Parts: sequence; structure tokens; C-alpha cells
Amino acid sequence: MRVAVIVRSLKIGGMERVAVNLSEAFANAGDEAHLIYFKDKKRAFTPKKSVHFHHFNLDRALDLTVIGFVLRVFSKLLNGVFRGTYFIYSGLLFAPVFKYKLKKLEKEYGKFDLIIMRGHGTFELIWPFKDARVVQMVESVFIKYGSSLDDFYIKCVYSGKNLVGVSSGVKEKIEEVLEITSVKAKSVHVVYNPLDIETIKKKSDEYKPDINQNYIVSVGRITPNKNISFLLESYKYARVNHHLALPLVLVGDGHDMPNIRLKIKELDLEPYVITLGLLDNPYPWIKKASLLTSTSFAEGFGMVLVEALGCETKIISTKSKGGVSDIMTGELENYLVNFTTEEFAQKMVETIDETKEWNFDKYIQKFQPATIVKQYKELYIH
Repeated sequence: MRVAVIVRSLKIGGMERVAVNLSEAFANAGDEAHLIYFKDKKRAFTPKKSVHFHHFNLDRALDLTVIGFVLRVFSKLLNGVFRGTYFIYSGLLFAPVFKYKLKKLEKEYGKFDLIIMRGHGTFELIWPFKDARVVQMVESVFIKYGSSLDDFYIKCVYSGKNLVGVSSGVKEKIEEVLEITSVKAKSVHVVYNPLDIETIKKKSDEYKPDINQNYIVSVGRITPNKNISFLLESYKYARVNHHLALPLVLVGDGHDMPNIRLKIKELDLEPYVITLGLLDNPYPWIKKASLLTSTSFAEGFGMVLVEALGCETKIISTKSKGGVSDIMTGELENYLVNFTTEEFAQKMVETIDETKEWNFDKYIQKFQPATIVKQYKELYIH
């Protein structure tokens, strides 16, 4: 089988990393896998050599034609007048360019049996492109609707398309939005993100974290949704009321980082909280941690939790909307916590101190690459 995985960019991020994992999963299954991306800025990931790797520079291809350049400038001017409408013009301009490049690629390699697009940033850039082979993977529960423009956006990117949520929570959100906006998709299913356990284990041994004691870790973009202020308050409560002595390590960066630094200072936690910023490879820090925490309000999937299980690190999470409940099933439900600082603090301490063995292999079985590839084929290859 010949499959293409398409993503807008390959900058540091969970969705981008999973796009690479998925292309490699198909290659490892013996299929001819291609990974196509549009934006080269801040590229952080490169697939293994078993995956055919292509950069479709849609901007440059369009600008090489005088009329294309003029139209793109004009569309940006229109967006300045009618805010939020750029996706309409960009899709109309870029979809034909994408279609041309895809046909050119298929002349060289042969027609694709399956084309998987990941993320709204990818969908909206080429939304007029319609093909029965295309599956659009929706990564987030944050789907805007309600205004005339938002509802038109949903119609453009969802109508008549094969949609897949990365969790049951995302699928439910898609179905809710489709019903409210009266948009009809071709199909809606759930397929989890694959966990490349071999690569994670290899990367987790690439270096030793520069710390000489046990610690708690949080990994992810520093945004309000990640709810790091709540984590800090819970951590403070655990130090004061449960005598927690382990430091807290924050891996990641984002636009909420200035507020988080102020919160650390406000809670007098500066000696105990280590901020590392973005790391190309956070897995050694995850592997050596006594506990990984997730405090998000919502997660499309919650990949870092699965990655931590792959590193054989214990986890706890808030009862987030979206995909966390798909991961924290069975025994792991006991490590889902309400949004109260006292309860989260107590669960941190209890989980760190417990001596029972965790069956990590059992917890990650449903996220194995071979399982995910099989699901795609059963759903879309006839």
C-alpha cells in the first residue's frame, strides 16, 4: 500500500511528532510511506530513511507566478479589512498548487491509496481539495463555531470529508459541531495516535538529566490550557501540608511563560522549580522522573501521558476534557484527579510513595504503531 501523511509544519509539537511517527508506522508495516509538509520554518523533525520525505513549498510555488504573487498580496489586504477570512482566499489559491504537486509526485511514485492530513492548520490551507482517499485527523477539542464566519469555516474544512478524532472526546466534539452547524461529513471515526516505543526508549537514553535527585516533571507547551498555575499551587500545597521535598521540573515554553514565572515567585517556589524551556528530546527527563503530571483543562489526546508510560514513568492527570480518559482506563482511572489543589497534591505524594508495580506494557498496548496502521486499513482500504 502507498500512503501519504500530510502536515503543515514539523516544528516542535506533539501533533508534528505524531505525524512523523505515523509515517514511520506505515513504513515499518511494509507499506510505501510518504511524509509531506508545507512550512519549513523551525523544522525540528525528520523521519527515518524508510519514509519518503517531501517539502511542498506552496508559498514559493505560488509566488513564482506573477498573478499568484499578486493574488496572495491582495488576499492579505482583504484579510486586513475582513478579519479572519484569510483561510478562504489562501485555500482557493493553494489547493490548485497542492493538487498539481501531488499529481506530479504520483507520476513519479504511483497513486496513493490513502492520504492522511493532520490538524486544522493543514486542512484550512488546502480546504477546497477533495478526494475520497483523504482522511482528516482532528487533534483538538477546541473547535470554534457559532459565528457566521466560524460556521462557514466548518463547512469549508469538514463538509463531505472523512474525519477522524484522535480520541473519543474529539470525536464527540466533531459530532457536536457538525450537528449545530448543520454540516454533513462523509464519515467520523476514532483512531488513536501511535506510540513509537522503540524510538522513545532509545531517545530516553541519549543523555542523563543534569540533576542529582528525584523529581516531578511536567512536559508541554506553556499555555493557559495547560493549567500550570494549578500545578504550582498543588505542588506548593504538597510541600507545606505533605512534606513533599522533590523539586518540580517544567519542560516547555509558550506565551504563558511570563505569568508562570511570576506565579513561581509569588508562591516562593523559586528554589524548588526548575524551568528548562523547550527541549528537542525531553525523554531522558521523563524517564528519570518519579512522576509526570498533566493538569490541562482539555487535551485532544494527551500524547505526553502515553510517552511517559512508554518510558515506564508513573503518571497522574486532572480529569481533562478530550482524550485523557481514553488513556487513563482500567487501573489508571485511579490516577485521574479532580481540579482541586488538595486532591492533586495528595495524589502526587501517594503516587510517588506507592510501591506497587505498574504494568506499563499493558497500558500502552492499544497505542502500538501496528495496531494503529491496522485500524486505518480496516476503516479506509477496501
